[in-house]
Amino acid sequence: MATTKISSTKSTSRAINYAEKRAEEKSALNCDIDYAKSSFKATREMYGKTDGNEGHVVIQSFKPNEVTPEQCNQLGLELAEKIAPNHQVAVYTHNDTDHVHNHIVINSIDLETGKKFNNNKKALHDIRQANDEICVSHNLSIPEEKAKLRYTQAEYSVLNKGKTSWKDEIRHAIDQSQAASYEELGNDLQQNGIKIERITDKTITYRHLEEDKKVRGKKLGEDYDKGGLEIGFNRQNEQREEQARQRELEQARREKIKRDKEREKEWARFNRSTQAIRQNRERSEREERERERKARELEEQNRRAREERVLLQSFKSTIK
Repeated sequence: MATTKISSTKSTSRAINYAEKRAEEKSALNCDIDYAKSSFKATREMYGKTDGNEGHVVIQSFKPNEVTPEQCNQLGLELAEKIAPNHQVAVYTHNDTDHVHNHIVINSIDLETGKKFNNNKKALHDIRQANDEICVSHNLSIPEEKAKLRYTQAEYSVLNKGKTSWKDEIRHAIDQSQAASYEELGNDLQQNGIKIERITDKTITYRHLEEDKKVRGKKLGEDYDKGGLEIGFNRQNEQREEQARQRELEQARREKIKRDKEREKEWARFNRSTQAIRQNRERSEREERERERKARELEEQNRRAREERVLLQSFKSTIK
């Protein structure tokens, strides 16, 4: 049994940093996994699409002991090929929770058209349908009851007409939220015309304000009930902690660069000062040597003059 969620990200580099740090397995579509960040950025710049969301992250989770990390990563790559065949995608497999799961980071740009990936309600439905097809092809379980609850026949009928059901609007609003608590989720949903009607020890109920209809989270699917939400909250808190750590590291790196530059300037000033002192000393030494030389020459001249006077006096005495 595999479940999927999708969210948008304004920084694929941060998403990759978080996913890569704990990855046991990794693979890529349409790029080199070791250069995914730079490849994603180069593509966005080439098409002039550097504003807004840089990409999207699909979380693909499997039930305990159903797949190995290697199998999980391969299934993630298969899902990427189905949902984003013309995009650059990096797939990272984590095994640090009860559920082995993939972080599938999708670059926003279609390599053939240059258009951005359309993360809407239909995309979420297509991702889940593709995921179910992959599970079936590999003889993995699909939660039949949950699937019926998630999309009723009436909802499928609405989707086939290119429209969206009010339940799907609730799902999509929850998927787009990056909340780390019920309070944050409630604020995000309120902006989309949805209210958290009630929370009990085991259940959560939502109200679609425009339709004035209520639905329990478990009727929407496992990801929208309390258990699924709290897994998402924990993951979001982990991501925030990692992002905060990365910011601290980046700040420390910048401060070190600044200190190193200041140190280089200090050394440059010290070297200039030392050089000036050395030059002054050498000039003083040269001047001192020159004075000593002239003093010796003068002394020699005086000595010779004295000798000449003595000789002259001696000569005069001899003549007398």
